[in-house]
Amino acid sequence: MRQDDAPPGRAELLALSLPSFVFSGYELARKSYLPVLLSGAAGLDLAQTGLILTIVHGWSILVEVLFGMICDMAPDPRWRRSFWVATGTVLQLLGGAVVWLAPVHDRSVTLWLLGLLPLASGWVLSNLAHGAWALEQASGVPARGRIFGGRAQAGMAGSILFAMVLLWSKHAARGLDDFYVILLLTLIGAPLVHGLLIWRVRERGGGGISPRLDWAGVVKPFQLCIASPADRWLASLFLLVGVHMAVIGSSFLFIARHRLALPEWGTPGILTQSLAAMVGTGIAPGLLRRMPPLRMLGVVFALNLMLALALPLLPVGQVAPLLVWSAGTGATMAVDFMLLRVVLGQRLDRDRLRHGDAPAAAFYAGFHLPLNIGVMLGTTLLFQGMAWTGLSDHGLALTELTCGLAALCLVPALGCVLMLRRALLTEEQPRRIRRVLNSRIFIMIKSFI
Repeated sequence: MRQDDAPPGRAELLALSLPSFVFSGYELARKSYLPVLLSGAAGLDLAQTGLILTIVHGWSILVEVLFGMICDMAPDPRWRRSFWVATGTVLQLLGGAVVWLAPVHDRSVTLWLLGLLPLASGWVLSNLAHGAWALEQASGVPARGRIFGGRAQAGMAGSILFAMVLLWSKHAARGLDDFYVILLLTLIGAPLVHGLLIWRVRERGGGGISPRLDWAGVVKPFQLCIASPADRWLASLFLLVGVHMAVIGSSFLFIARHRLALPEWGTPGILTQSLAAMVGTGIAPGLLRRMPPLRMLGVVFALNLMLALALPLLPVGQVAPLLVWSAGTGATMAVDFMLLRVVLGQRLDRDRLRHGDAPAAAFYAGFHLPLNIGVMLGTTLLFQGMAWTGLSDHGLALTELTCGLAALCLVPALGCVLMLRRALLTEEQPRRIRRVLNSRIFIMIKSFI
């Protein structure tokens, strides 16, 4: 094994994982608490809230696509990841300052976007460069499972910490909105964890990619996610998972408040989800040694489908069923995303074997493109449905809408897993035929001699 192929040590693994710790706070704030803030304290209606969230998601997609190949072609290949991580951190601080300093009440949609768009851009740049960095640090399912399992664990640990801080903040009656509490923590934490990443983790790869910026290369992410039938099925899975994550994440606090009449138990439910997700992502890397990623992914999707169908059955006013459902959802939803990244790593390895140093950032951006489109689509459908049905029926229509959208994603996802498995077997068939043919030729030559 070459030194460059050696799996990262504990210190490197920690430095690779901690950015996900802070990123989970941004995701939690954007998906769960920002919609509540916009439609509540900010005084916007559901249609305006959905518009802001859709524009932010769409902008993130545009930035990620344009940045995907540029990240692989940074001016100095020795710093092609760390440079963009640092750039993204600066954008986060600028956008966060605008969101923090502008008044909440009577703020226009335009003013909200002036802060949210730079904030989202910064996280896209940092997260994409960080994800490409992680893809390059090792090869093989066990090593990648360890890396992305560590990242998932750090993300869940971050969600746990943020939820606990929110509970403490409410208990201490600080008067600061939940979204702003998380925003402050992420703006403090991002420079620290990104600085540790740059300091502790040596960049690998870069030898086969030109350091010169090539603006024509921005189409590379599009090409990668449709390059073969297997890539197209994998991209479809990223899309469906994005819709499912957006629907469940964005509706949870509304369901707890309006349908289940448990407004004070929304954050404890998120805390329960994070704790269960930490357990699930801790177990999953060990299971990968005994079960192929796609088989495990099918099991996880089936469990998610059962939980989605059980959502309308949760009784009103009862805490225990909500927490049990939250634990089940948290334990599975984090694992499916981790497994998709493991499969993505296998596609990167295949490309590296064919072409040398594969563009990891383009792979990461290419396959996260359908994920982000799914998040935008799920958010748009959910809030358009909420604006149409309203919440006057105590959230009954919202619960049914969430259940229907989730099932609409998960049933095709199970089919995509089967089709992806078949496409991968088809890819391997010519290689197997060549191995058998070469073996027979060798036997014939040996017998002749």
